[in-house]
Amino acid sequence: MREPARYSAVQIVLHWAVVVLIVVQLLTGDLMSEYFSAVMRAGGDRPRMGNAVWHMVSGTLILVFMGTRLALRFTHGAPPPKAGSPGWDRVLSKLNHWAFYVVLLAMPLVGAAAYLIPSRALGNLHENTAVLLLALVALHLAGVVYHQFIRKDGLIRRMIDSEHGVERVPPVNPRR
Repeated sequence: MREPARYSAVQIVLHWAVVVLIVVQLLTGDLMSEYFSAVMRAGGDRPRMGNAVWHMVSGTLILVFMGTRLALRFTHGAPPPKAGSPGWDRVLSKLNHWAFYVVLLAMPLVGAAAYLIPSRALGNLHENTAVLLLALVALHLAGVVYHQFIRKDGLIRRMIDSEHGVERVPPVNPRR
């Protein structure tokens, strides 16, 4: 897998778009939970979705964006860890990032399955996985704080500063 010096502009935009969509998910989760309970009570006749539609739309976008991010990760790579980062930091960072991919691809799929079947068990799995997602976010933010304020290595610039963090994504050459 490639190790470019920086993330591509597309990778950065997708990262922040997913952050915003996760916030939307957290804000609309209760609406979807209420709607899902109404679906389970109604049986065959589904009630109107109302504002719960925002939870579905943002979840679908997360699935599409994370699939795109995963494809870009395999085709264009990600920057290597900062020089001098301790081994535990490198391992934890890699585990956290791959866990994000798994959770943020699985959650929308499980949520959609819970809605389409409908299945209370899948709905509970989807809802309870939010705790794992929040733990991953907390660990990710702890890493940001560690690099920004303790190591002071400027790692955060990879995702916010186009001067230091953006690389053009070259076209994929399938013949390699």
